[in-house]
This record gives sequence, structure tokens and C-alpha cells, in this order.
Amino acid sequence: MITGVIKNNARTGSTLIVTLPCNLYDLRDHLASIGITSEASKLTVGGTENIKVQLAAEEPVGELVLSKLAQDDTLTGLNVACQEIRKNCPYGYEEFMDMLSPKKDVLRDRFHFYQQYCTTPPSTATGVKYLIEEADRYRITMENYTRACKAAEDEEYELPEDDGWER
Repeated sequence: MITGVIKNNARTGSTLIVTLPCNLYDLRDHLASIGITSEASKLTVGGTENIKVQLAAEEPVGELVLSKLAQDDTLTGLNVACQEIRKNCPYGYEEFMDMLSPKKDVLRDRFHFYQQYCTTPPSTATGVKYLIEEADRYRITMENYTRACKAAEDEEYELPEDDGWER
């Protein structure tokens, strides 16, 4: 989803290339491999004086994620947001991206169909918190849609009521 190039200038320019999302422990170990011993939860996506962070998207959803980040968001927060988005979008990211950035042409907006199943308002947060809350809103919407489909299917195939005949 996102590639991070992290350079530790305090340690003679050691460089790390990491793909997010990844296991939180792996992220910690990767950072330690280039001499970054501070917690990833304290390292902002903008880097520090000695640690340069460059983030690039590998796909459109990654570009959208990067566009929503705040300067004070951390690498751990970004990693968690990417994990949540991946977990809540197992079949692709198109509807999720349309939910965050609706298309003007309703016929091309894949989320428009699911809009009626969305029971929670859009997040008013910013940065990583926004992304996590919106991933959760998307999950709830898809669960509501699934329940509605199941209910319609059950109703369609419901056995007729007992009409007095013995079986």
C-alpha cells in the first residue's frame, strides 16, 4: 500500500525501505536495524532533524491515505490505519475510496449503491484517526448491506406458513 524510505542521518546515513502495512514488531525491528531505537509510535511521518521519512504510494488507495495524513501522525499510526483499511476492504478498495472522495458522476461512484446502508456519519477527525474511523464506518456499512441481503434472501426462500395440512 505504502512504501517508506527512512534514513537515519545520525548513524552515517543508514537507510531502510519498508512496506506498510507490516507487523508492528517487524516495523520496530526494521527501524532498529538502522539504529533508530526510539519507538515508532513517537516517530512522525514527517521525520525529525536526524531521521528523514519519505512516503510513497504503491497504489491509488495509498495515494488517498497519504493525502489524508497530518504532519504529527506517527509511523505506528499510519501502519495501523493501513492494516485497518486492508482488513476492512478484503475485496478491493474502490468503494472505500469512493466513500472518502465521492465521484461527481453518481453512475461511476461505486459507494453510492451502499450509501443507504451507511448508518454512521462521516468522521470529523483528521489524519490517521480519520482514516481508522472511516475504515470502521466502511466496515459497518458493508455489514449492514450483508445483513440486508441475507434478510431479503431469507424472506424470498421462507417456507410457507402451515396451512392446516399434515405433512
